[in-house]
Amino acid sequence: MKILVTGATGKLGSKVMASLLQQVPAGDLAVSVRNPEKAENLRAQGVDVRHGDFDAPETLDQAFQGIDRLLIISTDGDNETRIRQHENAVHAAERAGVKFIAYTSLANATESQNLMAPPHVATEAAIIKTGIPYTFLRNNWYLENEMGSIQAVEAGAPWVTSAGEGKVGWALQQD
Repeated sequence: MKILVTGATGKLGSKVMASLLQQVPAGDLAVSVRNPEKAENLRAQGVDVRHGDFDAPETLDQAFQGIDRLLIISTDGDNETRIRQHENAVHAAERAGVKFIAYTSLANATESQNLMAPPHVATEAAIIKTGIPYTFLRNNWYLENEMGSIQAVEAGAPWVTSAGEGKVGWALQQD
């Protein structure tokens, strides 16, 4: 079984790969990255490094060939760009005959009023439409995203948040 992780040189993707390499033989792993040179450390460990750019669907067609399980890590950017990029990845997975898709979505994506929800809602719908078995990883907000605010508070700034008296469910990217 061949597993491919997109965005494997990014913040979350590099943590995912470190964890996978402890559990799965490197020969069973592949990555799809915009810049393969940044993944040389993975290639040196025996991981199949493939060029895949969410803005160039033809590269994804090649990157996803022969893949059984695919982890699509959501991209950064404005909502319109992210929707287009994610749909490019989903359509390429379908064309390549990928057998299972996992996607890093957003907590309560389909009900969320979060400004970042639309790309996740659209991507989940696109995945469902393919008929490919899937899992949506509806991750909570990463604590790492709050590091600037935490450092500011440590330096004496007030803690400002929209949570009011509510609770938060931050998760570490590693988790």
